[in-house]
Amino acid sequence: YDDACMQCYRHNIEMILQTYLSTIIILLLHTPSLFIHASSTTPPQSSTKMTSTNAAQVDPAIYAKSGDISKHLEGVKKQYDTQNKIEFYKQVMGDGTANIHFGKWDNVDLDQEGAYGKASEQMTDYMFELVSGLCDCEGEFKYVDLGSGTGAAALRLVKMHPHIKHATCLNLCDEQNALATKEAAEAGLESRIEVVTGTYEDAPLEDNKYDACFSQDAFVHAFEKKQAFKEAFRVTKPGGAFVWCDLMCGSGEGVSDEELQTFAATNMVNDWLSPEENVAACQAVGWEDVKFVDLTADIRISFQLMLKKVEKILADGNPAGIDEKLLASYKTNLGNRITQVDRGVFKWGVVHAKKPTTAAN
Repeated sequence: YDDACMQCYRHNIEMILQTYLSTIIILLLHTPSLFIHASSTTPPQSSTKMTSTNAAQVDPAIYAKSGDISKHLEGVKKQYDTQNKIEFYKQVMGDGTANIHFGKWDNVDLDQEGAYGKASEQMTDYMFELVSGLCDCEGEFKYVDLGSGTGAAALRLVKMHPHIKHATCLNLCDEQNALATKEAAEAGLESRIEVVTGTYEDAPLEDNKYDACFSQDAFVHAFEKKQAFKEAFRVTKPGGAFVWCDLMCGSGEGVSDEELQTFAATNMVNDWLSPEENVAACQAVGWEDVKFVDLTADIRISFQLMLKKVEKILADGNPAGIDEKLLASYKTNLGNRITQVDRGVFKWGVVHAKKPTTAAN
């Protein structure tokens, strides 16, 4: 080639490279989900919009909003009821206790050993104190834990409160129920704690049996919230009380409907209601004096401590042998959860209510 041709050739190459680089920059700016699996431990910065894939990194064959209750229940089982998942929650949320729930962080030193476990137990105690104060009952006390998981809350409360004559743990998952039965027997509490397999939307329990219904971080998975609240109403005695806590749909500025629905679909949430909608659903089935207590600030701390725990497990070489892919997925997702709290994608808190003394099912 002569000099003129070479100069033209170089110019064409430069134009091609510039076009290529411009395309990459556009993809980076407008398609962040392509890079969701980056290994950085720093949570993503807040933005006015997020793509749907930022909601969670899960297997869509398992975690998907199907609209079919049997598929939904199977998905919930797969989310919790495997030995690998049980060990994961024990290590990350149990933190030296059997209680694997989100925590209430009042007066808890975040840097102390076992902080997460202490906050989880503090949340259980707070909810039980709340529901006990609402009940019109004296003497011996009966309550049901709807979606009881491994039964840790019931074990703690029955040990602490001799006036609890009977606690029923109603739960869907077989592995968790076997563990709850075993733990109750080993604690010598099998005469006061009963473990029942079933759903809280079709509870195999008698009408008007319990002084209170209690549920900690479980109703988020209800296929139909109103039906779950109706069943809780049915099994509670007139004058009894109802308390539950869980994630609820948020209304943050700049959060799209798509993001809210995607978060729900990828976390086995079929009926994704806001706090106000949950209160209205409780009222619609007969509950009175229904109130929501906003504890969203506490769940942000829970997510931060869970992320810290996952990072420590990985840094220590994963001594418990938890699935590495599961740990990596949660590491990414927990960072996303923190920013989603800040942006108002969801709320977390307690709903409590009373059953009228004159109520009939």
